[in-house]
Amino acid sequence: MTEYSPWITLIIVVVLATVLDRKLKHPVIRKWTGLALMLTGPTLLFSATSWITQLPFFSFPIIAFITGVDLLFTQNKHKRSHNHPLHPLLRAPTMNLAPNFPEDPAIQQLLQLLHEEIGLPKHKTLRLQTAINFDLGCDGSEAKQLMEALEQDFGVDLGDYDAYRYFNPPMFDVFMKRRAKGRGEKVPLTIGMLYLAIKTHSWDTQTLENLS
Repeated sequence: MTEYSPWITLIIVVVLATVLDRKLKHPVIRKWTGLALMLTGPTLLFSATSWITQLPFFSFPIIAFITGVDLLFTQNKHKRSHNHPLHPLLRAPTMNLAPNFPEDPAIQQLLQLLHEEIGLPKHKTLRLQTAINFDLGCDGSEAKQLMEALEQDFGVDLGDYDAYRYFNPPMFDVFMKRRAKGRGEKVPLTIGMLYLAIKTHSWDTQTLENLS
């Protein structure tokens, strides 16, 4: 068994590197994890303990360094691209938009995001006043993913955004449910609020709710 231990260790390290590449999707996390691994690799290589030097080709520090480089230079690998053509839903005749609904790229990208994250009704008129929590049924984990995408893809600083003000926490998150308990009635979060947040790259609750 001792004879094959280094190779088993090597396989485990490669598998862990692959899992890291697939699971780390946020650009900032990929960046800092990559930098950490890039520093860890040479550190282990030049100050290697006896168990590391016994691994074939110093596999652990080398793979750590290579994985770090990969994460650092592919930090935007999982970031959504908004340069692709509009989703067919946005061109479909059954998509009903209010007459005064904006038509600029920002609103088109927002509609695309809403369609991907929560789905948009084809036969319901969408207005800036349409509340994604009340009218479109966005809640729980869907809402969490949507706001994370808003922050990541559109560079919106969420500022004083309070998820409990608009959404119920995910069903499985007991800790968040305890924090949200007793927060009172939910407030509408409209498409107009999301649109203004994208345009200003910031979230100011009072301003967005008043202007929307």
